[in-house]
Amino acid sequence: MITVLIVVHEFGHYLAAKYYGFQTPVFGIGLPFGPSIDLFEKWGTKFKFYWALIGGFVAIPELGDETDPDSIKDLELKQPLREFPVHQRAVVASGGIVFNILFAFLLAIVMAATIGLPTAVPSNTVAGFAETSIAKQAGLELGDAIIQVNSMKITTGEELQKAIKAYSYQDITLTYQREKQSFTKQFYSEGSLGIVLGHSKEYQQYGFKPLTWITEAFKFTATTLLGMLISVVAIFASLFSKIASLFGAQIGPAAVELGQVKGIVGIVQIISQDIKSNAILLLEFAILLSLNLAVINVLPIPALDGGHLVFMAYEAIAGKKADEKILNGAMQVGFIFLLSVIALTTINDIKTWIWH
Repeated sequence: MITVLIVVHEFGHYLAAKYYGFQTPVFGIGLPFGPSIDLFEKWGTKFKFYWALIGGFVAIPELGDETDPDSIKDLELKQPLREFPVHQRAVVASGGIVFNILFAFLLAIVMAATIGLPTAVPSNTVAGFAETSIAKQAGLELGDAIIQVNSMKITTGEELQKAIKAYSYQDITLTYQREKQSFTKQFYSEGSLGIVLGHSKEYQQYGFKPLTWITEAFKFTATTLLGMLISVVAIFASLFSKIASLFGAQIGPAAVELGQVKGIVGIVQIISQDIKSNAILLLEFAILLSLNLAVINVLPIPALDGGHLVFMAYEAIAGKKADEKILNGAMQVGFIFLLSVIALTTINDIKTWIWH
């Protein structure tokens, strides 16, 4: 799946490059290591399949940030290299990000038309407490599931909210479960337990309404993308806060505990159980990964599309390209940073897996 999403990303770069007349001598499915198979040659591009089937690439020599000089020597160029305006190079650099978002949107439409799109609904579990919570004073803890209020059976958050409202300003008997054991508490309710409800995931179906599929898929894609952007900003804010604390500077409380950040191993662990019971949920997984790939690539980190766009913005403002040594150095730092993040999140995932 990751290979498919990366190939989609690279195809976005490829189409934008072909539109503006950039040379694209090679489009590879897989990474350019080890043996390969020439699939076919079309539109001035040799399409190749590599047995290192984790990813993909498109060679665009005229997009100087993407292809180093040494690799150009081995490419079969149809004509001499030429310079392109910065705005055209920026569109080509953005093509992969746009295609990952569009691909996620198309998958969301398919999901809306089949099993439905996921929505978060309040559950009957305790996810937090207000400062003055009568439920907490009564002994409830995080993760407890409230299953009965007086004679009313509770299975959802909505039922719990209705029950608490129905028994406002009177004594209530609350039954809840904790680790498969049931407990009962009695206290006077003033219409609020002072708890924050957890959420469960349900799939809302829309029947045969193609226009609804499109609008709901658009809303789902947009809100998911925005949520990911906010999360990534919070993660990096926490990372910089952590680094600053090593030097004695206190920027503020971390927005996200870095130990909670998941890498690919953790993501697969989380989704695997759902997929075992319903294989079509691979669609949801693909949507999330495709949007995640777009968000990661838009970050202003050298070696990512966002890093290239930063240097192009500098070129547009300053009227000249960044110094080659600075550019190469930044790319190397960017690669090291990305590899470090991958290593740290993978180690964190494995530690969590083993200890839990």
